[in-house]
Order: sequence, then C-alpha cells, then structure tokens
Amino acid sequence: MKTKTLIGALAATSLSFSAHATLIDFDSLTSGQEFTTYSGLTWTNMVALDPSSSTEFAGTGYVSGVQSPKNIALNFAGLPAFVTSNDGFRLNSGYFTSAYYNGLTLDFIGTAGGTKLSKTVMLSLQPLFVEFDDRWNIDTLQMATTCDTTADCKPISENVAGKFNFALDNLRIDESTSTVPEPGMLALLGGGLLGMTLIRRRRGASAS
Repeated sequence: MKTKTLIGALAATSLSFSAHATLIDFDSLTSGQEFTTYSGLTWTNMVALDPSSSTEFAGTGYVSGVQSPKNIALNFAGLPAFVTSNDGFRLNSGYFTSAYYNGLTLDFIGTAGGTKLSKTVMLSLQPLFVEFDDRWNIDTLQMATTCDTTADCKPISENVAGKFNFALDNLRIDESTSTVPEPGMLALLGGGLLGMTLIRRRRGASAS
C-alpha cells in the first residue's frame, strides 16, 4: 500500500510541475489606467476599465465582455495593442468582445524570432472564447481591429462610429497542453520506483 501511495504522489508531483498557467484578469488594475507592465508582460496601447463605473458603457461590449469582475482591458483609442515578453510566453486562450460594432474583425499576429503566426476572428457584442494551438509560443502578440462598414460590420449607434475598440478578459498564458512529466520529474519517479523495488526485495530475502 505504501508503495502505491508513493508512486501516486510522485506521479502527481511530476504532472503538477509540467503546468505553470497564468490567468490574467486585469482586476487588480485601476479603472481608466493605461498600463505598460502587468503579470510579467509588457503591454502597449492597453487600458483597464471597470464598465460598471459609468452608465455610459451600458449596452456595450465592455459590459458583456466582463468574465471576472470587475475589469476588462481594451485597446487604447482603437489602436493596435501589443503584448511582449523577453522570455517568451505560450498564448493559450482569452475572451474577446467588440465594444461597439457587430462584425468587427480582430487580427492576431504572433512572432517568435523569425517565425510569424496569424489568426483572424470576427467579434460581436457578446464575448468570444478564442483558443490558440501549440504553435503560439511567442515573444510578441499584436492585436488589431478592422471594420468593413460596407459589409457586415455595423455600429450599435451613430454616436460610436469609428470606435473600433475590443474588450479582453481572462487571458490565459503558459498553460501546458501536455500531461507528459518533465525529464527531471521522470528521473525522480524512476528513482523512487527503483528504491522501493530494492527495499521490497531485501525484505523478501531476509524473511526467507
């Protein structure tokens, strides 16, 4: 029984060390604050917002885009937003919402050295959960909106014309997509199993 318990503990430990996910919810920021560093990353053209702070945001994607109270992040003045890290990061997923337009296009461009990745989604005033595959181990992420007003991209009112902002919440990074233990943990697990086997053999030999 003790052997099985040890094996289970070692296996659980090895798996737990293989994931270091970070959930970025922007809730510790001050509403209205344009931030440049947060959760170990560098941000450009991003602002934190608590949409419940003013009635002017009622009916917008800022309100519906909130996934973890109270803040969302938005691209300042509708400009392209950038997220960078000198050490790189694994982009997993996030919730993205158009602030004022249904049919707003959001382009993601990720770079890692000479490698360039891209992904395009269409946003509405309801949050869209966007996932990224295993290739998105990147140094820089660019997020830029475009709107073809002659097609399906329409504002919720004339007062917000040209405001191509998007809301971001619950961005998840650095989550391992594999449950395979890391090499160090495999060595630890193997050593534990070998040690327990030798102990059991010695006990068996002394009892005979």
